[in-house]
Amino acid sequence: MKEKPGESAAGFTLLELMIALALVSLLSLVAFMSMNLSLKAVGRGQAAAENLQELRVGQGFMERSLSSAAAGLKEVKEARTYFFGEPQQIRFFTFLPLEAFNLGGIYHWRVLVGRNEAGQGVLAVEQTKSINWTRDPEGVEIRQILLKNVTSVRFFYGSNGKEYDNWDARRNGGLPDWVKVRLALGNQKPQEWLIPIHVFEIPRT
Repeated sequence: MKEKPGESAAGFTLLELMIALALVSLLSLVAFMSMNLSLKAVGRGQAAAENLQELRVGQGFMERSLSSAAAGLKEVKEARTYFFGEPQQIRFFTFLPLEAFNLGGIYHWRVLVGRNEAGQGVLAVEQTKSINWTRDPEGVEIRQILLKNVTSVRFFYGSNGKEYDNWDARRNGGLPDWVKVRLALGNQKPQEWLIPIHVFEIPRT
């Protein structure tokens, strides 16, 4: 039907509709990308906060366990003076258990660098109560991961102002004065914990 003079066409032309749809699609894409970037930023913030919390917990465990280190076991001649430190692991006795409800007694700890099932680097602890360790020095009662996503860990040992890569308490005549833990998680910068050791002597009978 022909338009009468003075009347305008109703609705939109096909070209106008296509332009409108293109603009709506472009605006939707921009909104989606902005939301996606915001979610990624929130996720990175949450991951950083979780890593920081994990570091604090792991550091707290290490500090409390080493600070309460025992010089050895009076019942075992070979372990009356006991502490073996290497670059990738430490073996020592402590009064601090991994599980709070197990308070009471002395525990053998082995702190070591390893890998989980996914092949990710971890800092782990293996614990055995001292009475059971005397029967089976390689036995493990509790194994717990202190830190995940570990890219590097190294232990150092200090005494009288000197730093050592290894420490044998029997050969060196006692426990070190401190342990330094140098580690890095993921892509973070390496950090160091300097943990002084306050040795609890086992009464000799």
